[in-house]
Amino acid sequence: MNKIFLVCPNCRTRLSFNEVPGYQDKIVECPICHFKAAANVYQGGAAAQGGQGGNKGVTELPPGFQQKFDMGQIRVTTTNQYCPLKMGTNVIGRIAQSGKADIQITQDPYMSRQHLQIDVIKTAHGIEHRLVEINSKNIIVLNDKPIQRNDILVLKFGDKLTLGKTDIYLEETDEEATQVIL
Repeated sequence: MNKIFLVCPNCRTRLSFNEVPGYQDKIVECPICHFKAAANVYQGGAAAQGGQGGNKGVTELPPGFQQKFDMGQIRVTTTNQYCPLKMGTNVIGRIAQSGKADIQITQDPYMSRQHLQIDVIKTAHGIEHRLVEINSKNIIVLNDKPIQRNDILVLKFGDKLTLGKTDIYLEETDEEATQVIL
């Protein structure tokens, strides 16, 4: 049985489930933000696999790229939400209608609408994750230590970031992260 991967258009959580006949017309509910729509409304393809693509007009990665390099994901501990990272810039912040973060993760009032940036960069040694402090109104804590303004730090899988009162972890991509029941 094939796996179907989708991305919620509301909160950008990656969803996966076992393929069932006619799944495109079935209603899918995001377990994080509870957005409900037919499966064909959700983003599929490379965006759902953790790569680039989807509605933003970004070109897809070359075939086989995802198997060689793990772009990673962030996991929000309070909601167990998993959000795949894409190559390039990933701005993370709280959920807000006026927010312009690429990944909106929670309604924590102590988190900025654009709290931090994680750049995913291909280097000669593989993929590097760089934490960029973007002068948000609130501090960023990395592994229980506050970072300084304008810092650019290299992250590794397992690092804990505290944004407001919300903890997130940088993790390797987990294709079984979120399951959806149709």
